[in-house]
Amino acid sequence: MKFFSILVLCLLVTLPAMADGKHEMNEGSLALRRGDFTAAVEHLSAAIDSGELVREANAAMRISRAQALFHLEEYQRAANDLTAAIESGDINDTLVGIALATRASAYRKMGDWTRAVEDFDAAIALGTVNEKMYFHRGLTLVAAGQHARALEDFHRAHDMAPDNDAIREKLLELGQVVD
Repeated sequence: MKFFSILVLCLLVTLPAMADGKHEMNEGSLALRRGDFTAAVEHLSAAIDSGELVREANAAMRISRAQALFHLEEYQRAANDLTAAIESGDINDTLVGIALATRASAYRKMGDWTRAVEDFDAAIALGTVNEKMYFHRGLTLVAAGQHARALEDFHRAHDMAPDNDAIREKLLELGQVVD
């Protein structure tokens, strides 16, 4: 009976912490969707620190927190979270691609063109392909002085989204004829 009492006591002590971790995860996700990035970082940090989230859930919350940090212009912290998620080995290729693309954007914002291009390349190789990916890699390639390759990316982006004004404007700025 004493063992059972101790077991019940242990469960009562740990269950609120477990519930808190999931609650914080949900609150952080809601804050991220609302665009309240400071609250998102606070809640997602509490969820991660709770120890309740394991493996893929922990890595996914790091990706979400990194997105909030990116919007707060805390690019190095975002890159650190994304690196932890990527290196965890706990996420599928789709999430790895998203993490790589987001980390590439953080590196781009920090002016680290080489690592940004490497991450964009890796994300594209995993199948994370859309006009934004090519457009942002193109911007990075221009900054890195790789104009020919950048033009290829801008044209790919334009082929995928011919009505996107930012892509059209960039091509026109670079002296390209746009349909």
